[in-house]
Order: sequence, then C-alpha cells, then structure tokens
Amino acid sequence: MDPRAREVIERIVRAVREGDEAGIRILLAELAAVADIASLLYLRERLYAQE
Repeated sequence: MDPRAREVIERIVRAVREGDEAGIRILLAELAAVADIASLLYLRERLYAQE
C-alpha cells in the first residue's frame, strides 16, 4: 500500500471519530488520488476497529 494512502486513511479515521464531515469529504478526494483495493480494505478495517 502506498504510504500516502495509509497517512490519509489515518486522517480519515480521525475525522470520522471527530464528526468532521467537511474534512472527511476533502480527505476522501485525497485518498481517491492514491488508493488501490488494499487501501480501501484497510480503510474499512480501520473504520470498524474499536478504539
């Protein structure tokens, strides 16, 4: 997985947990530029993880 994708995913997870809807939209656009299938599966895993 592209390290840039991993970084954006962690920022998306943080934005989701903070309820930052505008930030989520911006970050999803960033992720679209660098993501592959593995990145999307990792995003799903991180969003469902308990913290």
